[in-house]
Amino acid sequence: MTRQLTIVLPSYNEEVALSRLFPQFDSIRKEIKESLSILVVDDGSSDRTSRVAAEWDGSTPVRAIVFPENRGYGMALEEGVIAAARNSSESDLIATMDADDTHDPRYLISMVDHLDQAELDVVIASRYAPGGKEEGVSWDRKLLSHGASWFYKRVFDLPNVSDYSCGYRLFRASLIQKSLETRKDLGLDSGFQASGELLLRLREQTVAIGEAPFELHYERKPTASKMQKMKTVFGTLAFLNEVRKTVRRLS
Repeated sequence: MTRQLTIVLPSYNEEVALSRLFPQFDSIRKEIKESLSILVVDDGSSDRTSRVAAEWDGSTPVRAIVFPENRGYGMALEEGVIAAARNSSESDLIATMDADDTHDPRYLISMVDHLDQAELDVVIASRYAPGGKEEGVSWDRKLLSHGASWFYKRVFDLPNVSDYSCGYRLFRASLIQKSLETRKDLGLDSGFQASGELLLRLREQTVAIGEAPFELHYERKPTASKMQKMKTVFGTLAFLNEVRKTVRRLS
């Protein structure tokens, strides 16, 4: 039976980016063995994000969850991942991506291959792995992402992982399903630090985590960043301080 791969796209005012992104999934359908579907979580957008998702008539099916008001990236990420897991079998896959057209869907092909060949449960698209890079990123955002990965490394200390803050990930649906057996939700914060919190939820279920190189092209982003930098920094530090004991227990 063909595995299902659900791509979760937390989205806030991304009508332009989604219009560019959806056709890219159609272009890889013949090159990837999984059955692709897209789940857009519209986080209270004031533009046509939901309409773009509803009117898409390409070969890759798209469905949307719509929040009536903005609840934050973390809430959209959690809602999407849980919905995808509940509509998947244990053997199916889930991917999370930024919806702003900075993450090329073509990398899913190599990520799936790496997950299967290396017998992994999670593959992170890494800017810092050999062959990866980032383009169009401002110096302050580079400092924030590199600094976050430095701190994450000291708390998580996952072998073969260098990029802890990138939200482009592929993982087995069973990991989220197992996590929800013991808790009602994933407990993610509403802010952008939720990406790290999701990695913790995955790590609770497995240490078979690896990376595949990718190129982040931030210059393709059609709208300004929604990230509140200082709020994200302090939220990330608070989160890492709280999970230090949890990670030690899991080790």
